Amino acid sequence: MTSTDMDPRLADAVRGELRAIGTKSSRLQRQQRRGRALAVGIGLVAVAALTTGAAIVVNSLPGTTTVTAISGIRSATHTGTATMELGPVPAHASAVIVTLTCLNRVGTVSVDTNSQNGNREHDVQSLLCGAGRTKPARIVDAALPNAGTTSITITADPGTRWSATAGYASSSTTPWGVNARGQTFGKCTAQGCPDLIAAQVVDGEEGYVFSKQWDAFRGTGYIPVYKPDGTTVIGRFSIGIEDGK
Repeated sequence: MTSTDMDPRLADAVRGELRAIGTKSSRLQRQQRRGRALAVGIGLVAVAALTTGAAIVVNSLPGTTTVTAISGIRSATHTGTATMELGPVPAHASAVIVTLTCLNRVGTVSVDTNSQNGNREHDVQSLLCGAGRTKPARIVDAALPNAGTTSITITADPGTRWSATAGYASSSTTPWGVNARGQTFGKCTAQGCPDLIAAQVVDGEEGYVFSKQWDAFRGTGYIPVYKPDGTTVIGRFSIGIEDGK
């Protein structure tokens, strides 16, 4: 699999995992889940505080994207769909960092994010306020304003009350590694996924799973985890199975 032919089903699974991080529904064992040291190789894993220009790099896996805040914070509180004015887009901005908070238990609030699939212009990340979500959600890859505009739209159901802070950000991504067999390995990026995606075996050791195996897998069970060489098996990765089961 190259960086330009990412299967839409894998992209949808990746985006679903990004939404599920930190919840019991998350299948992939990422850095943010249960305090582990290694993130499964999907999405953006380095983020800067909105109040400073310093980026926090979580790990150095190939394909790691570092997001750095480059503008001041704007804030807003609304009910239902509304726009947030962010000011002129800096020349080197590539995303918007948005922190969304549900203020009542009504409906859903969402924001467009940079696509993880070249077949779509944007993806969407949503908060289910009606399900009792109260913890703020940090979204580090919200899409920039449309060309010629200086605001983003926060979409919400009628009666859904929310607050948000937002600011422009720049990002940089390290290249994927390439093994002796010509297979790429690392984390999925906005351009797609490598042949081998970073993952953890059930005992916590770091390794990689084949993206095609992950995409083709259905149900619950395990898939093998390899060293970056793509041939040496070091363990197995659980899908839909609680750790230790």
